[in-house]
Amino acid sequence: MKCIECNCSEANKESGLCDACENIESRKINGLLYLPAIGLILGIVRSTKDICSFTMIVVDHFEETSFLSFDAMAAVTFLIVDFLTPLYASLSFFRRKKNTRKVMIIYYLIGMISALYFSVLPVVVDNTQYEREDIGIILNGLFGVVIWIPYFLLSKRINTVFCR
Repeated sequence: MKCIECNCSEANKESGLCDACENIESRKINGLLYLPAIGLILGIVRSTKDICSFTMIVVDHFEETSFLSFDAMAAVTFLIVDFLTPLYASLSFFRRKKNTRKVMIIYYLIGMISALYFSVLPVVVDNTQYEREDIGIILNGLFGVVIWIPYFLLSKRINTVFCR
C-alpha cells in the first residue's frame, strides 16, 4: 500500500502515511494545539478592544479632572503588556519558534496576573462585589495556569512541533 499523501513510499499500516509524511504531519499545529491558537487570536482581539476602550475612558476622565491616578496609569500599563504578550506569543506559536514553550507559559502567567489585577484587586481594595464578567476573567486565567502551563511543560507533542 502506498502513502496516501505522497504516493511514493510504502505506507505504515496505522496511519496510511510513509515515515517522511508522518514526520511532516507530526510537526503541524493541529489537534489539541488548535485551542491555544484560537486563544491567542481571541486574546489579541480582546486586548485590543480593552486597551482602546479603557484608554478612551482615561482620556475623558483626564480632560474632565486634569488628574491621572496611579491606578489608571498602572491599568494602562497592564493593558499594554496584556496586548504585547499575546502578540509576541502568537508570532512565536505560529512560526513554531523554539522558545514557544517559555513564551506561552509567560503568556498564561501574565493573563492570570492581569485577571487578578482587574478582578480581585478592586474587590479587595474597594469592597465591591464580583460581577459575572469578573468571574469569567478569573476562570479564564485559572484555566490557562492549571491546564495549559502543565501541557506546555510536559507534553511530548510540544517538543515535536516547536523544538526542531
